[in-house]
Amino acid sequence: MLTSCARILQICLIAFSLTLFVFTPSNKAYGQLGDLGELLEGGREDAQLLFTEYLKPFASGFGAGVNAGWVDRARSHRVLGFHVKINFSAAVVPDVDRSFMVEEIGLGTLEVIQGGPETPTFSGSSSGNAQLGYSQHGLTLADFSMPPGTGFRYIMTPMVQAGLGLPKNTDIMVRFVPPLSFLDYGEMYLYGLGIKHELNQWVPGGDLFPVTFSLMAGYTSFGTSAGLNARPTDFNAQNDRDPQNLGGAGSSTWDSQEIIFNTDAWTVNLLVGKSLPVFSVYGGLGVEGSKTKVSVEGDFPYYLPVFSDGEMRRELNSFTDPLDLSFDGANRFRAMAGLRVSLPLFTFSLDYTHADYAIVTAGLGVSLR
Repeated sequence: MLTSCARILQICLIAFSLTLFVFTPSNKAYGQLGDLGELLEGGREDAQLLFTEYLKPFASGFGAGVNAGWVDRARSHRVLGFHVKINFSAAVVPDVDRSFMVEEIGLGTLEVIQGGPETPTFSGSSSGNAQLGYSQHGLTLADFSMPPGTGFRYIMTPMVQAGLGLPKNTDIMVRFVPPLSFLDYGEMYLYGLGIKHELNQWVPGGDLFPVTFSLMAGYTSFGTSAGLNARPTDFNAQNDRDPQNLGGAGSSTWDSQEIIFNTDAWTVNLLVGKSLPVFSVYGGLGVEGSKTKVSVEGDFPYYLPVFSDGEMRRELNSFTDPLDLSFDGANRFRAMAGLRVSLPLFTFSLDYTHADYAIVTAGLGVSLR
């Protein structure tokens, strides 16, 4: 049985990697992230504000998505029963997080040059982004456009999960995707551990209840990265200074830029459900939380005005590993309801989670006992 389970898990891992690009706007999403390095032209403080507003739905969406899909019924497996399945969760980004007013976030140096004042976040419109910049002493020191949104309001989170039945009507569940190379941007990983335990056995007469009550808890960690491509802006000035020999736009100094995401998420739920030979219905109430850490690493260019040889000039400088951000997930309380269809060997499930970031999850898998 364990050999068969391992083979099924291997097939699911292959299917997971093949379907990443079918169920997510991957190329476009990573393209948006790659443009974020330009936001550092206005300095660390303004960049932190812009990164935070732009990435809020990306962080909250993944935090919500990895907390979904743990269960597809309230009942547990019999001892040594198991399941292996692929889940596809879509967190719905609310309208309020699809754009922000760039003039209202407290920028200290940058100002809107063109467009705005409203500009898209990661999940916002693919057009209508604001152009930002600033000048001092008659010199343009920053001039860039905010990256557009993906135009896609859903944050997709596919994952592979396996579960095994233990004594005392308990299931142990694991999520594990080994580091996978994702396009040319870096690696993605996911792992998690969950447990589900039936409560009826601890209540006098609980075996006579028409429904099953369970308690489940789960923890998931997810990480990914994307390359950035920030280069010094060509202002067509022959007299700009580069005292640190950082080079221009073609210098290898800027080749190791990267943005790294790490999300840790947890959830605890009280479940109730009814299992029939073919159909199972389930629902529950719970709490959840997530934290996403974002680090921007590498060397990034920016300009400062300096007085040299009797005139004001731009001086090329660099930030090294300029940002470390932390996002708390939007969801706190959740209510879910779902349906599972059990066919010979195969199962299909669909559920909806009501929360600040609502989630729709579909699962396809193999289940025995």
